[in-house]
Parts: sequence; C-alpha cells; structure tokens
Amino acid sequence: MKQNSDHSNEFNGETLVILPDNDIAFEMAQLFLHKAQGSVSFLLKDSISSFYSDEIIKNSIQYTYNDMNSLGLPRDIFIEKIKIYNFENIIDTNANFSRFGAFLCLFCNPKVRMGFNYDNSKKYYNVILDSNYQQDLEGTFKMIQQFIKI
Repeated sequence: MKQNSDHSNEFNGETLVILPDNDIAFEMAQLFLHKAQGSVSFLLKDSISSFYSDEIIKNSIQYTYNDMNSLGLPRDIFIEKIKIYNFENIIDTNANFSRFGAFLCLFCNPKVRMGFNYDNSKKYYNVILDSNYQQDLEGTFKMIQQFIKI
C-alpha cells in the first residue's frame, strides 16, 4: 500500500476490499489473500481485527467507530485518508447494505466501485455483483476477477 500524497488522479492499480463485520469476512479475506495476483488491501473494523491472521492485518487499513458519523457514514477525514492511497478498485463485500462501505466507495471515486445488488446499489457502484454468489465465495471471487485484474 503506497500512499500518494499529491492526490493526483493516477490510480495505483491496487484494490481495497471492504470486509463485512461478520463471520464470512474471515474466509473472504483468506481467499483474496491467497488467490489474488495483484496487490490487495483490506478495510476492516478494529474491534474484530484480533480474529484475522497477522498477514491480513499487515495488509489492512483499520477503522473505528470514530471514523464514522452518527448516521454510519464515513467521516470526511477518513475518506481523505483512503483517497491518499489512490486505489484503482474498491470492492464492498457486504452482502447487506452497509452505509459505511457504500458511501466510502462512492466518495473515494476509484475507477471501479464494486458491490452486491440491492436497492439503490447503482447509486454507489459502477459494477454490481449478483447477490446469488454471496454464499459461494469461490464464485464471488471468480466473478470479481472477470471485472478487474486481481
């Protein structure tokens, strides 16, 4: 994860995977870690970081409740922190709508904003994943690979 402090529009070619705060996230993170060819970073809630391997923690950006406002949206200062990385792709792997993940995708304006299909998902994502794949992690990963080099 290289930070780009000049905020230029040059994407770094890297992918940020927003992990949900449920049990499927651990398996999802392992899958991305072991199968992805390109550089992948994870965004995870600090309160559950102890469940992840050191290797995932090393490739993670953690957030706390202080990084979100009372509506569950990411605070401007946190959005700016993520924008500095210039991620080319941001994938929100929350199966159910997450204000934090959806708005972070939208506000960071990466080339690819990817998330699952639910009401209003077109507002937040420019690539929408079929929600049938949510229980099939391998299928989800393969579907993601069809859209981005990962």
